Amino acid sequence: MVTRTCIATGQTLPTNSLIRFVASPDGVAVADLAEKLPGRGAWVMADATSISKADSKGHFKRALGVGLANDPEDIGHIVSMLRSRVLSLVAMARRSGVAFAGAGKLLVDGSFDALLAAQDASERECRKLENKLGVSWVSQSLTAEELGHIFGRDSIAYVGLRGAAARGGAALIGNLHDEIMRLDGFYGATGCQN
Repeated sequence: MVTRTCIATGQTLPTNSLIRFVASPDGVAVADLAEKLPGRGAWVMADATSISKADSKGHFKRALGVGLANDPEDIGHIVSMLRSRVLSLVAMARRSGVAFAGAGKLLVDGSFDALLAAQDASERECRKLENKLGVSWVSQSLTAEELGHIFGRDSIAYVGLRGAAARGGAALIGNLHDEIMRLDGFYGATGCQN
């Protein structure tokens, strides 16, 4: 995995734990979540504290020549963009035949690579599914309503992800895991997340 050094903490971390920032034409530092914007990039740990520290201590100015426009507003916008990216990837997984919904269906279908559990899902049930399905990671970053919306229902508590179910499924699950890791940096670990 590719690693970069956080300008706020000095730690060398994998890129799925960091957010890349670039200088925009408007003269402010902006998050480059897709890591494709042109220009020199500066990497910051994916959490509000590190981003605020990078701005207040002048790390963005030293690395990029510009700072954030409005620290709290920018951080809120970053969290919103990360959440949208995660939801889009889950929706893509559903359309690709990689995501399956419902605890009962998951138990009948067998093993899965990953499990998405709603934030308010039963921790006991989450552990049970994690063990029975043999998943390598679990996330409780999304709400039951968000998961349900993707599947055309009011709410869903559990979604299983299986990479072998579709061509490119493993890469899609890997990308989703990376985006969830970044999002979790802002919320901290909850429930039965690994």
